[in-house]
Amino acid sequence: MPASNGGNQPASGQPQPRQGVGSMGLLFMLPLLMLIILDPNIRTAMGSAVGGAFTPVFGFGGQYPVWTLFVTSVILVIFTTAVRHFFTDWVAMGRQKHVSAWVQKQYRETRLKGNVTKMKKLNEYQSDMMKQSSDQMSSQLKTTMVTIVVAMAIFLWLGVFMYSQTVSSYISLPWATSFNYLQPGPIVHLMPSWILLYSLLSLPLGQVLGAVLKILSFRRKLDTLSSSYGTTVSEGKAP
Repeated sequence: MPASNGGNQPASGQPQPRQGVGSMGLLFMLPLLMLIILDPNIRTAMGSAVGGAFTPVFGFGGQYPVWTLFVTSVILVIFTTAVRHFFTDWVAMGRQKHVSAWVQKQYRETRLKGNVTKMKKLNEYQSDMMKQSSDQMSSQLKTTMVTIVVAMAIFLWLGVFMYSQTVSSYISLPWATSFNYLQPGPIVHLMPSWILLYSLLSLPLGQVLGAVLKILSFRRKLDTLSSSYGTTVSEGKAP
């Protein structure tokens, strides 16, 4: 890492990383989300309002709460993973991470050699990288706000549905023939068991889907580069 005596500060005249619109929007959204989470009346009112659209489609008449959790988890995972994937430039992020590691290595070597001129150039380059990182972070925060709104709507509805619109609060599991999903979970006692069950259903799917989308995206990028390289060679130009 750069030295603490200003080595990691952008050189004079370089643009400072700015705070993006996404980060400001997220800061304004957080107090509202906390108010919704902490006030049961607001949660119930909003969950009931959303339920007008969700209950007829995903409620299954309140007879199959596990299927309701499974279907909603699949829908939410597909939506959030797809939004995050298609609005994130994974190639640029990988390139930036690689270049950042290279810059840090060059900085350490240059500092040991005492090359002031090269250190100044690395500082300028690092400043430009910080600006690019800030822009990427702002873009990611914008997509995060969209996914938070959708996830909050689904969870507000589930909070109302699981407590008041199901036929029974007991389900059969491989390790228990009669399990109350409204009781506190066995690990995190502050959460009801149905939230843990939801996480158990959604987390593996999200990891697998995200990995598959990344593999397909990088493979498509490599095919594009390979085709471009082949066209250049066939035209007799230097790659």
